[in-house]
Amino acid sequence: MLKDISNYWTSGSGSYDKAVKAQFRSRRTVSMWTSLLNEGLGGRKGQAVLDMGTGPGFFSILLSRMGHRVTAVDASQGMIETAARNFRAAGADVKAYLGDAAHLQAEKDNSFDAVVCRDVVWTLPDPYQAYAEWYRILKPGGTLIVFDGNYLYRKEPKRPALFNKLWYALGWMLILLTELRVRSRSDQDKELLGKLPFVQVLRPEADQEALQRAGFRIQEIRHNFTSGYKMTMQHLKYGYQSDRRFMIIAKKE
Repeated sequence: MLKDISNYWTSGSGSYDKAVKAQFRSRRTVSMWTSLLNEGLGGRKGQAVLDMGTGPGFFSILLSRMGHRVTAVDASQGMIETAARNFRAAGADVKAYLGDAAHLQAEKDNSFDAVVCRDVVWTLPDPYQAYAEWYRILKPGGTLIVFDGNYLYRKEPKRPALFNKLWYALGWMLILLTELRVRSRSDQDKELLGKLPFVQVLRPEADQEALQRAGFRIQEIRHNFTSGYKMTMQHLKYGYQSDRRFMIIAKKE
């Protein structure tokens, strides 16, 4: 399944690169993510940070600019190649390589101060093993920061269904206008993604159980963590997902 998921993200790497470039053009969006990362990392500079599932490299570039020593890993060949190009263009000193989140053989035990990921865990064929692996490579006292959401999980929405549909349509049009990409998935893609373990369970409850099983101590679970930048273009495009999203900060004792 990992190969199929990797191929899916490779096929979409150009589209997601456009989304990342649009985020970099928004100072408010960059400021928000920088603030969230800095908060999760405790404000200390010079940390060894693993950006797991880096995609086109958005977090890695931010972390490098913040003064951290960054390693970027992604299971998608297309994503890691796109990220490498973006690192060169940004002048970011980031080590990047193709790798499996659940099997990081290249990394030693207790070697990172922090692991961060954005919208990655829901795409993993084995999130339980991934959490255990991230625990292994973190130093004692190290931090895991997870940004993710219940993107395909079917649950009762907090907002009226018609409102969500209208907001989704607005977001789709704005994405087309500002990022010059069509945001859509084929039926085959939906079938593939629907088989993922963390698409079939309520989160972050499932994450909390998996993290505790791996040995982590949950420090904070925050819902709707992007509410501070409402009414920006980014919120207009993606805000309909805000009540599905969450941020987790966990510690390796």
